[in-house]
Amino acid sequence: MSKPIIESLLKKLPHSPGVYKMKDGEGRILYVGKAKDLSKRVHSYFRVMKDRPMRTQKLVENIADLEWIEVGSDLEALFLETNLIKEFRPKYNVLMKDDKNFVYIKITKEDFPRILIVRRVDRDGARYFGPKTAAGTVRKTLTLLQKLFMYRSCDLGLKWKDGETEVTYKSIAYPCLDYHIKRCAAPCISKITPEAYAESIHKIELFLEGKTGDIEAELRQQMATAATEKHFEKAALLRDKLLALQNLNDSSDQLVTSPDQFNTDVFSFVLEAGKAYFNLFILRNGKLVNQENFIAEAFGFEPGEEEKASDVMEACLTQYYQKATNFPDTILIAQDLEEPDFLEDWLKNQASHRVEIRVPKRGTKHQLLELGEKNARSFQKQQKARWEGFAPSEEETLLELAKALGLPKPPKRMECYDNSHLGGTDTVASMVVFENGKPKTSDYRKFRLKTIADGEIDDFKSMNEVLMRRLFYLSKGPKGVSFRKAAKTHTKGIEALLEEWRGDKTILGELSEYSVALKDKKVLGLLRLLPGKDKSFLQLSLYVAPKARENGIGKGLMRSAYDRLKAKRIYLTCDEDRREFYEHFGFGDVKQFPEEFAQDLKPLLMAYDPSKHHDASFETKPDLIVIDGGKGQLGMAVKARDALGLNIPMVGLAKREEDIFVPGKSLPLLIPKDSKGLMMLRHIRDEAHRFAITFQKSSRKKYLTASALDAVEGLGEVGKMKLLNAFGSVERIKAASLEEIATVVGEKVAEKVVEHLT
Repeated sequence: MSKPIIESLLKKLPHSPGVYKMKDGEGRILYVGKAKDLSKRVHSYFRVMKDRPMRTQKLVENIADLEWIEVGSDLEALFLETNLIKEFRPKYNVLMKDDKNFVYIKITKEDFPRILIVRRVDRDGARYFGPKTAAGTVRKTLTLLQKLFMYRSCDLGLKWKDGETEVTYKSIAYPCLDYHIKRCAAPCISKITPEAYAESIHKIELFLEGKTGDIEAELRQQMATAATEKHFEKAALLRDKLLALQNLNDSSDQLVTSPDQFNTDVFSFVLEAGKAYFNLFILRNGKLVNQENFIAEAFGFEPGEEEKASDVMEACLTQYYQKATNFPDTILIAQDLEEPDFLEDWLKNQASHRVEIRVPKRGTKHQLLELGEKNARSFQKQQKARWEGFAPSEEETLLELAKALGLPKPPKRMECYDNSHLGGTDTVASMVVFENGKPKTSDYRKFRLKTIADGEIDDFKSMNEVLMRRLFYLSKGPKGVSFRKAAKTHTKGIEALLEEWRGDKTILGELSEYSVALKDKKVLGLLRLLPGKDKSFLQLSLYVAPKARENGIGKGLMRSAYDRLKAKRIYLTCDEDRREFYEHFGFGDVKQFPEEFAQDLKPLLMAYDPSKHHDASFETKPDLIVIDGGKGQLGMAVKARDALGLNIPMVGLAKREEDIFVPGKSLPLLIPKDSKGLMMLRHIRDEAHRFAITFQKSSRKKYLTASALDAVEGLGEVGKMKLLNAFGSVERIKAASLEEIATVVGEKVAEKVVEHLT
């Protein structure tokens, strides 16, 4: 969908609560969000901002369509957003990876309750504690609690009737071994009443709630009573239980205590390689009773952007507390949410009491956040170490990739390309290089696109330009075109071009000074170089037939001739309109020419030194080229490759389903999603994306700090940024009325702005 249609949709957005869906050109949902005011929220994505996260920039680049749903309240908007994210799992929404690995402790509702580890919460009257991510730790804790409080672990059906237990469902011989080793009080053979058994279950519930002080106080009281009544064996047993409980309490991460006795959850996270690594401290009555770690997909966010990644935190809170069974009074986070009251209303609905979200900047609570971040970083390092420990060598991965793609050999050098723009402005591209499976940053290259007009959005055209420019360094010229020194047989062809160009078919100078571009023995281009001293040359003429342009023939002719003549320095003079062409090739301005060339020259003097324009990266042939995109972008890259007569394997890695496309096949390759080769392709694709966004971001900053507004009298940097943030571009400022501009910078400065821009 074109940019004018997006602008038209933006004008139709209502100032009411609702949910918005952002789609790409193929109708796939990229992002689902909620808003109190749909118009204000969605418009904010399309404003020019200096410090916007890379993820948001990439999202805006890919938006081709908008849809929205109006609802009656903020709370309805959040519920609807949550359901739509679950249904569509959009790429740019933050998604928790470990939600399927969450477990809960379930205490069943029976005469003699069982304690189970389950993966979901049912409406069955049972009590649940969780969610928890470390199932192994949960099992270990329950094993220790069973030793202390002797609850049953069997699945017998037990009912208490007329003072004894009736077994309604038999699955094992009973009493089982647990009874004999004193792990179970044997309710199956009526060794304990439901009331006494319930006391043990109550103590377990207190422990899981973090109220260990209440249990210890009760055990001390019972121990004292038993000793007073001279029941010394019972007192000793209670003493042993108390000591065991204290040891269990000490081993369950009780690292933090506070005299405030607050019930708080502390969320911290760090970003790394498109993932958010979370640490959660759960404090009850001022004690740290539990710690959880989990991972969320956070595509497009970079390390160090944690404070800007409020979307990540909001998504985490929403997805975690959807599953929670126990809610704090306060949640501590380090990110300022855009609409915290939105989330607090939803939490109140979930928890049945008020839950406050706070961002402490100092004091004890801030120290808790810092400790949480330290643990999140430690968790990230542990996960990375585990992955590296299990990961195959790069050599094995490259062999696997070669087999999956049908390559003749492992792709030791891979190059990946990605485009980036912001609403059609500042279009740039990146080339990243992996050698032997690892990034080779010294070979990364950046491109400013020349054929894309400001405001134009054309990823296919962009990809074609980038690949033509890059692959030209590996090509001897366009397919079917050869470059050579002019011979007598080329005289008529040269004369025809000179007549077409200058209206004069007379050969200017010696034939030996000419090089030609040929296709099917027809002269398509000519280059004349006048020799000077010490292998220096003056370039007098360069002309390519109009129908043969745009294929790199001119540059190919120059490079071929320079190499053949072993030129050390090339001089030329040209008009201003040819400056960009020669600058792109590598020519630079000079103040004067050698004496033998200093006659009848135009004002613009330029020179080129071949020895200074050797690019090892561009001159190295890749074993595989990866295109960030699907069949369309891959097709344009193949077109550029074939036009230059090259034979380099190419693949396209589509964004949504991580599908791999190869030239000539309409369907993607069937490669397992957990394939190490596919993971390596994702890695290089993500790196190309990061590099392109970083370059585009720096370009945007230059644009913001150097614009047509610079010369406006009385308008400083702050005012300039206010205008650009409010209107989005200089063109929109030009189109705005004096009154609209005055609301941003005041009437006097607004008059100066209007005067300068009109």
